[in-house]
Amino acid sequence: MKINVSVFGEVDGKDVCAYTLNNTNGMSVTLLNYGGIIKEINVTNAQGRVVSCVQTFDTLQEYIDDPSYRGAIVGRYANRIGNGTFTLNGEQYQLDKNGGEHNLHGGLAGFHKKVWQANVQDLSDSASVTFNLTSPDGEGGFPGNVEVYARYTLNNDNELSLELSATTDKETPLSFTQHAYFTLSEEAKVGTTLLYIDAETVTDADDTLLPTGKLVEVRDTPFDFLTSTAIAKRATQHQSHPLFDMVGGYDHNYVLRAPGGREPQATVNAVDTGITMALYTTLPGLQFYTGNLQNDDQLGALCLEPQHFPDAPNKPEFPNCFVKPNETFKASIKYTFSTL
Repeated sequence: MKINVSVFGEVDGKDVCAYTLNNTNGMSVTLLNYGGIIKEINVTNAQGRVVSCVQTFDTLQEYIDDPSYRGAIVGRYANRIGNGTFTLNGEQYQLDKNGGEHNLHGGLAGFHKKVWQANVQDLSDSASVTFNLTSPDGEGGFPGNVEVYARYTLNNDNELSLELSATTDKETPLSFTQHAYFTLSEEAKVGTTLLYIDAETVTDADDTLLPTGKLVEVRDTPFDFLTSTAIAKRATQHQSHPLFDMVGGYDHNYVLRAPGGREPQATVNAVDTGITMALYTTLPGLQFYTGNLQNDDQLGALCLEPQHFPDAPNKPEFPNCFVKPNETFKASIKYTFSTL
């Protein structure tokens, strides 16, 4: 397999490079060491047409100015931590409040705006880029010096995997995600795109999108994607639900039934292009985000963000998100692409 490396721009005197991984099936993935961003995923469909499967920007400045985490690795903590604070071992930590009254996606010094170190590995059947950065103790208010590794690998089976790992010298909450905006369809909106999510519940939330600690059953609600269904059909066919109406679309954390299992935790299928993407993850939650389906602000893309649950540092009933100095945080996300 082949990796092409080119300079994409410069930030604070540091080169930002684009790493393009190519397999033998005509699939290519372009990554940036700025934010660990997936800049492009291009898949050749059964008709020989190359389909751009994620939203992308042409210039580095657009990524620098982008407030939407487009394509980036998100951390130290994906999603929200309530009121920008949590207590650990009797000590209260005050975090950046960058999402209203809450800490969002790691705060002001998030991983999505950093230049990562990069190393490439080109083998006969796969190509990899490993990104690495150090988040210092106290950054964004979080404890611990945290060393983070993110290894992207593309193989000849049209699988793009992301292996995440981190160590810390102080106990700290960690939750990383990949924030690509997927565009498997060539339509302007994602309404006809078919979606399956292997989850029977979502976490309830208040009007600031902070979890209440309760779970909501998805059956017979707009959140039910236990069978592959067009997103717009599911959003409109059921009786209204207050949790859905509060957003006017999808921005909710799904409680995955079997993270790390052999079957995918989600699948996305675009009928017009014939491309299907299956998502596998070891993380317990999946944030499904489309933007607002009830007006013209629809983004024309969908996000599926594997993660620990929002506000888990303040909710001991949620899966544990704390990592101790003698432990290693590990998580995997894999996207497999197929064509009809």
